[in-house]
Amino acid sequence: MTVVLTTLLGWDVRNPKDDPPAEYARSGGEWPEVDLVDDAPPTAHIGRALAQRLQAVMEEKDLSIRGVAAAAGCTHPTISRILDGTGLPDTRTVFLLEVALQVPLWPHALYSRFTLRLEK
Repeated sequence: MTVVLTTLLGWDVRNPKDDPPAEYARSGGEWPEVDLVDDAPPTAHIGRALAQRLQAVMEEKDLSIRGVAAAAGCTHPTISRILDGTGLPDTRTVFLLEVALQVPLWPHALYSRFTLRLEK
């Protein structure tokens, strides 16, 4: 499925006006294994993909939330917010997590599911 993003020039992926990623989940299912509403912003798609990947890595490596937080030098509430979709981490946090876990987390191929239409 391709999602068309219609946006204004000057748009930023991390818009402070966006709700937390999980707020864009369709009813039913458990975050992050949910479908997003049709007009979900990029932050929701990124947040869901990050949560899915982090959750999978934690399960593979049998890591706890507190263990991941300690290894990455962040707080356990930060990890919880990523996993439950109530927050979107900054790029520094994603990078620290990738270094600590030695795996890529950023959804680098997510772009292929979108097209962009810029409007003035």
